[in-house]
Amino acid sequence: MLNTSKFNKECETMEDNEDFEETVLQERTRLGNERRKQKDTARLVWASKPRKEPSAKDLTFQTAEVVYPNSATGALGSFLENEKQSIPDAPNRMIWGDNLLIMQALLSQGYEGQFDLIYIDPPFNTGENFNFPNDVRIGNKEFEMELPISERLAYTDTWERGLDSFLDMLYPRLQLMKRLLSNKGAIYVHCDQNASHYIKIIMDEIFGKDNFRNEIIVRRIHKNIRERERVPSLNVAVDYILFYAKSSEHLIEPAIKEVKKPDRWHSFEAPGIRKGMDYELFGYRPNPGNHWRWTRDRAEAAIAEGNLRPNPSTGKPEYFIPSSDYALRDSLWDDITAYSFTQGYPTEKKEELLELIIKSSSSESSLVADFFCGSGTTAAVAERLKRRWITTDLSKTAIQVTRSRLVYQRANPFIIDNLGNYQRQLIYLHEVKLREMYNIILNLYGATLRDDRPGMGISNTDRNTLVYVCEPDRPMTARKAVELSKDALALDGRGYRNLVILAWDYDYNYDEDLRKLSSSVNAKIDSKIIPSDVYKYLRSTKVGDPSLTDRITFYQKPYVKVSEPEVIAQSGDEAVVKISIDQYVVMDNPIRDEEKKKEAEELLRQNYAYLIDFWSVDWDYDSITFKSMWQAIRNRKSKDPVITTADFRVKRGREYNIAIRVVDVFGNDASASKKINVR
Repeated sequence: MLNTSKFNKECETMEDNEDFEETVLQERTRLGNERRKQKDTARLVWASKPRKEPSAKDLTFQTAEVVYPNSATGALGSFLENEKQSIPDAPNRMIWGDNLLIMQALLSQGYEGQFDLIYIDPPFNTGENFNFPNDVRIGNKEFEMELPISERLAYTDTWERGLDSFLDMLYPRLQLMKRLLSNKGAIYVHCDQNASHYIKIIMDEIFGKDNFRNEIIVRRIHKNIRERERVPSLNVAVDYILFYAKSSEHLIEPAIKEVKKPDRWHSFEAPGIRKGMDYELFGYRPNPGNHWRWTRDRAEAAIAEGNLRPNPSTGKPEYFIPSSDYALRDSLWDDITAYSFTQGYPTEKKEELLELIIKSSSSESSLVADFFCGSGTTAAVAERLKRRWITTDLSKTAIQVTRSRLVYQRANPFIIDNLGNYQRQLIYLHEVKLREMYNIILNLYGATLRDDRPGMGISNTDRNTLVYVCEPDRPMTARKAVELSKDALALDGRGYRNLVILAWDYDYNYDEDLRKLSSSVNAKIDSKIIPSDVYKYLRSTKVGDPSLTDRITFYQKPYVKVSEPEVIAQSGDEAVVKISIDQYVVMDNPIRDEEKKKEAEELLRQNYAYLIDFWSVDWDYDSITFKSMWQAIRNRKSKDPVITTADFRVKRGREYNIAIRVVDVFGNDASASKKINVR
């Protein structure tokens, strides 16, 4: 039998140690014996529940791109027009990265209490990886591709331990969101029947039960009438949106719901007892426990006006409600659906849904956030409703889709941020030292770390191949690659003929510079990308496990060839400059089926432009921040490829450094730059 007195003293002693984590049994025992008669002690407990609220981290944001929406679907772009546009001091921002780190960075940079509205649509606790599409159109055919884990599901280990993992992910993030909300702010959490009851309990704990406002019920899709058959369960018809305020200062402005209501008479009796409102009326008194809706004076005035009468059949009082074409919206949103499919996402939310939420709980001066960006519906609607917004996502696919959507929408200029030294911060988040990180990535690739060279290893399958892991906070340059190749030829007294480079990112002109420097390179250089799947293994990799090499793919760096820019027209002190993408090659094709892969490769040989999903141009790149001044976006519903030539109007009399960025249909990106002197 458990000695509860001794047990509780042990708990108190262990709690003095900040590393102590109370088990479910310990907490249940302590609460049951110490607080049996206390009020409101019920809360959600699971074994790995975080004991401390995440603290703000002194992280910096690095602007990766400034976007001036000016898509190729419109007229000829002008560098002169974009020069006149300016980014405000507090711009709308799209931030790529883990939202736990991003929110900690926002707190450390003065955003505490600044958001009037947060809407989130976190991964539902279904255990299925369907957050991102994994099919791609090439020409007039669809192909299924093997996306990286992190591109199909924003948080790769969300389901590793079932519900516990899901709650571990969500709980600390909700704590940070509370701090980011203003006192008049509100949060809406979109969930389904698998997780809503768990989320409700932890939100009661974090935001307070008194700040719970509504559980909004919204129809998932239009009614689906199926043939009569035996099924294991009923169709799932609704989602749930948990609506909490930060404090009593928040006042919702309910939207108007269009209805058609005729004139009608309604019972004058209401539930509950109210003093002085149980008087006799038309020979009747309210039933026990009920009262009349109005005071005697108001009732007598309504009788005189003809708006209160005895029911013709029963004689009981009833009052008149005139016809109307609208009513204040309640928490049942059955007249709209939650989902839309305009961007090709299976869980994409409908703009009408976000419009209701944003209009109800914010004003035009408000700052709105969505930390699970997805296809960017919140940002798109907030932009249209003239709210300021910040949206984030761990998936590059989500960032790419949202950027394209806002460009199509002709949004005001916005910025795309990364966390400074992002990969290094993630490594620190997982408490992995730099040498351990090198070892893990080399092991995942199938190589063994050398003791004498940081980040350098030898392939396990080809002893004549060196493998180098680039540092996590800087792009790989062609000059560095050439230095490594020369080093490889002299290493160990015999030299290595092959060098594989594994990099998080590559310098803008890596391909062009490497081509120019190729005469001094004798070792074969194979340039590959470190996929974001690696983050999943930072804590769990068992060094030396040969099966790990089958779990992750290091894809070849895409190759882009850009034409030399040329002046195609001149008028006065202005000129029109043209630049083209001459070639784009993806070395590793992620299409699953081998036969389908061959079919896709044949289509791409016919026209490489089928590969390009989005590309943009900075007509005056400063080598620091890419300014997207012109964009060409593939029409996802069309079989036609994107255009590959861009024209722009610039001032004559100086040199321009023209940079391009390409995002392909598989989610890869590549870049290049060219210079032209416009005389």
